[in-house]
Amino acid sequence: MLGEFDLIHRYFTKETDNKSVSLSVGDDCALIDCNERGYLAITTDTLNEGIHYFKGEDPYTLGYKSLLVNVSDLASMGAKPEYFTLSLTLKEAAEDFLKAFADGMFTLADELDMTLIGGNTSKGSADSFSIEAMGYVAKDRAMLRANARDGDLICVTGTLGAPALFVESGYGKIALNDSQRLIAHNKAMLMPNRCAFACELSEFVRCAIDISDGLMGDLKHICDRSNLAACIDVDTLPVDPLIKSVEKTREYGLNLALFGGGDYELLFTVDKKYADDLKALSAKHNVQVSIIGKMIKGTDIVLKDGESMFNGSGRAFEHF
Repeated sequence: MLGEFDLIHRYFTKETDNKSVSLSVGDDCALIDCNERGYLAITTDTLNEGIHYFKGEDPYTLGYKSLLVNVSDLASMGAKPEYFTLSLTLKEAAEDFLKAFADGMFTLADELDMTLIGGNTSKGSADSFSIEAMGYVAKDRAMLRANARDGDLICVTGTLGAPALFVESGYGKIALNDSQRLIAHNKAMLMPNRCAFACELSEFVRCAIDISDGLMGDLKHICDRSNLAACIDVDTLPVDPLIKSVEKTREYGLNLALFGGGDYELLFTVDKKYADDLKALSAKHNVQVSIIGKMIKGTDIVLKDGESMFNGSGRAFEHF
């Protein structure tokens, strides 16, 4: 069976002669040339019941995250969010559910000054929420997967692994107490947006991606598009403290941080000459930034653990 990314590449990647399309399939957003306005960045994402969230999830949370996962793509391109559309597929149109969903969605939209400009509603056998989000970025400030350079530092915002821990607990693979489960839930569903930080980051960073499918898988996208390899020092990975509190092994935490996915943090590369600028920006926005490795010549992702070196698999979450 085809994997998600093979499916996209084989059937839905097509060259275009449309000169206004500056970037098509293969990055976090498409980029449309809007002349002096810059690029219009466009992305779309879907939350499906039973795939992206557990049945019975709070509708406020679903509304917030439905928009957040799209906003995260805009942030990774350095784009300022502007507009979005919403398509709802619902088993039933329960007013209490819809009000809470809208409250969650518009809480984030109002925070970012985004405008809902259209959409669609339909009845279906399972709930599904699809959003298309748009925003503008200056042509010289778009952060693309293909723009990493040999010697760039590899950086990540926030902490990693808690959303994957929440999923593991939901499937009964690990036991969490009520407090731990609440923290894991909020980190999986109500994560902060990184838009303001990312827009300023694009002043000196040209390569970024959001971590939706796992650090290793998304780093592999950068490596492939930039024709480079990467070396990651696992001791520098910002494994979420919550994972350590459940008293699992070091390897368990590293596995969630490397391969878990669903973090929606920014993974980016930066020239080491901008290290001080990055530190200042991190402090200004109170956003934790960890330097976890560097880009190198080659084709593989290498994991460095003390004096030992391992070949990373680049494994990522796929839907098929």
